Amino acid sequence: MKLELTFSNDRTHVPSVRGFLTATLAQFPLDILAVQNLETFIEATVEDAISQAYAAGEEGLIRLKIEEQHGKLEIRVRDFGIPRDVHLLESELQHAGATGAHRLGVLNVDVADELHWLTFGPEGKALQVVKWLHQMHVRNLPNTAIPQPSADNVPVASEQQYTIRRMQPTESEQVSQLMYRTYGNSYFNRDVYYPDRVTAQNERGVVRSYVAISEDGAVTGHYALERNQSGPVAEGGQAVIDPSHRGRGLLSRMKDLAVREAKQLDLIGWYADAVTVHTLTQKSNDAHGGKLTAVNLAIAPRKEAFDKTHEQPQRVTCLLYFHWLKSPAARTVHVPARHHVVMGEIYSRMKCPVEFADSCPPSGQGALTVKINTGAVRANICINTIGEDTVHVVRQARRELVERTHIEAVFVDLPLEDPATGIVTEQLEVDGFGFLGILPLFAKRGDMLRLAYLVEPLEREPIQTLDGVAGRMVNYALQEQIRVRTAF
Repeated sequence: MKLELTFSNDRTHVPSVRGFLTATLAQFPLDILAVQNLETFIEATVEDAISQAYAAGEEGLIRLKIEEQHGKLEIRVRDFGIPRDVHLLESELQHAGATGAHRLGVLNVDVADELHWLTFGPEGKALQVVKWLHQMHVRNLPNTAIPQPSADNVPVASEQQYTIRRMQPTESEQVSQLMYRTYGNSYFNRDVYYPDRVTAQNERGVVRSYVAISEDGAVTGHYALERNQSGPVAEGGQAVIDPSHRGRGLLSRMKDLAVREAKQLDLIGWYADAVTVHTLTQKSNDAHGGKLTAVNLAIAPRKEAFDKTHEQPQRVTCLLYFHWLKSPAARTVHVPARHHVVMGEIYSRMKCPVEFADSCPPSGQGALTVKINTGAVRANICINTIGEDTVHVVRQARRELVERTHIEAVFVDLPLEDPATGIVTEQLEVDGFGFLGILPLFAKRGDMLRLAYLVEPLEREPIQTLDGVAGRMVNYALQEQIRVRTAF
């Protein structure tokens, strides 16, 4: 289903918009409370756009778009009016009187599974609300008994032959059960616990799941390629092996199949986050030719379980490894001179020619996207276009996210090909954002520079690294956090 309603910024249209929204939502398998919450919130957003998107006396258009694909419902309220700060968008929605819409974090729980602000600079802005229609958690499925996660006395399966292939739709429940047995309810990508979502994402092509099948037909391992970024890359992740079948190279075999198929998808590369709670996934990425490009400090919550361990001593850090599927092209990037050495080392590891160019001040209006992951208690701000207002908007967004939404880590990604990135980076460092590394081809514009603002500082000791390269990268990122926070 795909529906759009376009109307002018005239308050007399509100009853018609309400009728359109009510009639459309009634067609989806949502409970009454969920429908009421969505209706109230979307209506408040529309009224906010009517009253605030355009200057007094100016006539403009507002577009309400509702789309459903494979159980994923997306509602977007778009205007083409006055650019505004992200923090103001949030504040005004709070004052619009929407039930349960007092904080972004609350909105994600009570109203939506995802809530994203999309800004288009001089072309206006949009609020994107995502709601999954699949709400049956794997632990609540009928006639399904899932053992509670336990690392003690796991029996070793007999030696046998395994089949490595794409997941079949009927196996999604086993995949969710395996994730739950291994991680408990702590895995920050909540979709893996809903079998219907796993199936739907594979049908839509945004996820490609690979499984290891034992001789008795059971799913004993899972690995996935996810299309999370707008660039020509995929993310490898959602890796899990049944403890009874570990030590038999199943993860490596699933990765090999995933890489072979990725080469047929016209992708330029793929990447994976390797945890630093242990070095196993770092070894796997290194063995497959991955090159370390970024240190994602504090990207996952401390409650995330690994091998059913207790809560981590601090938020979990991951290392981003990038794998080329095609030969890299030369780059011209703009970054502060203090980072030229470490950036040069990263590009050298990737065997990617790079030239560092001077930066210049930004001009015009910027455009960015804010995405909040309540499960991971983090936010990602992607700078699509740098403008004169970019630093101000990011600073205000960071304040709102930390102080009002209680986000624990805020990541900012900047386009390295933009001549203003070097200057904007230095300005954001003054505000406490520290260097993490490079995200190759994460956007249509090319490589991105990643910075992070951490609410709580991290200790080095819990972060385990495989080799000297990883150790130096982690040390550099932590030292940068100290430097920028000391000046902040």
